Amino acid sequence: MSKTIIEFKNVSKTYADTDTTVLKDISFELEEGKFYTLLGASGSGKSTILNIIAGLLDATDGDVILDDKRINDLPANKRNVHTIFQSYALFPNMNVFDNVAFALKIKGVDKKEIAKRVSESLKLVRLDGFEKRSITKLSGGQKQRVAIARAIIDRPKVLLLDESLSALDMKLRKDMQYELRELQQSLGITFIFVTHDQEEALAMSDWVFIMNEGEIVQSGTPTDIYDEPINHFVADFIGESNILNGKMIEDYLVEFNGQKFEAVDGGMRKNEPIEVVIRPEDIWFTLPNEGKFNVKVDTQLFRGVHYEIVAYDEFNNEWLIHSTHKAIVGETVGLDFDPEAIHIMRLNESEEEFDARIEEYVEEEETVGLAKAVEEENAEEEAAIQEAVKEALENTMELTELAETVNEILQKQENETENSESGDHK
Repeated sequence: MSKTIIEFKNVSKTYADTDTTVLKDISFELEEGKFYTLLGASGSGKSTILNIIAGLLDATDGDVILDDKRINDLPANKRNVHTIFQSYALFPNMNVFDNVAFALKIKGVDKKEIAKRVSESLKLVRLDGFEKRSITKLSGGQKQRVAIARAIIDRPKVLLLDESLSALDMKLRKDMQYELRELQQSLGITFIFVTHDQEEALAMSDWVFIMNEGEIVQSGTPTDIYDEPINHFVADFIGESNILNGKMIEDYLVEFNGQKFEAVDGGMRKNEPIEVVIRPEDIWFTLPNEGKFNVKVDTQLFRGVHYEIVAYDEFNNEWLIHSTHKAIVGETVGLDFDPEAIHIMRLNESEEEFDARIEEYVEEEETVGLAKAVEEENAEEEAAIQEAVKEALENTMELTELAETVNEILQKQENETENSESGDHK
């Protein structure tokens, strides 16, 4: 099991001058050597968490633990943590070597050791040979790499990245996503990345925390977050979704759009009001009246890898569909999807409530599953016995029929012999 490197215990942050609370009773544990992302809109509290870890802000309440030690009162320069800011904070009057070596020079490290470690760090970020290059002559991506090299030169326990890719253009930003992920895995350092970009969070992270108004509303792997949003906010914030009001008739049966559909979710009350989430990539077109229901195509945009199509059903619900097939604006088509594409959300459910419900449901399913397994096993055994009896009866009948046939043949032969003897006698 991985070691816990950072722990927040009921951490809150309130600014006394404005009486504004920006963090509300935050608790989490981060394991060593993983890539974590704090994802949320501006003002959600994600950068506040980063600054508290870095020592740039003090928590109003709660404890911050780094490497098994409480660090609430530890100065920023005493924490084995480095931060890469959005602006990179490089010294424009220094070349690449001096920027990367700056912290080591302040600490009085030997010149030969500095040269060795600068060379190693620049090689890790693919900037070997750039030592004498002026910072002003570098591209945005190269400046990003210099900032990373400077941050990792003395191998911190934790590397904090505050919107550090947001200043890059789209292609370079995607390239740096791959490079950061590869670098984190090769170094084994815990990365904590702050962003408002959903794609970055899903692409790079081992674990994502979604924040809203100073609270963590859901956390999990990128797959968990995307496939199993726990409430309307998360479903709407992560990716693109079709969200509709509905009713949970019973386990695995949901009603929306005036129809009942098979689903794969359970553990809710019968006839409970719920919300249904269906991702646009999980829907496909059919001929009219051959899908689940019909829609009328309203708009269509080409997005390169797919068409983004907006359509409306008879209840005036808007449907977003991602399809590789081009539609015709104004035409009526059918929509279809699998039961697995239907995700059910309870209204305004918190992460704690969601986890408790799922745990209870899984335990119940395991109990029911065991009883069902025993029942099925007994049924299989009974069926096997009945099959054996049937086979034995069939074999008995076959033997009886064979015996009767043999008797008939013998009787016929006997009759023919008697007739033959009678003829000879005459």
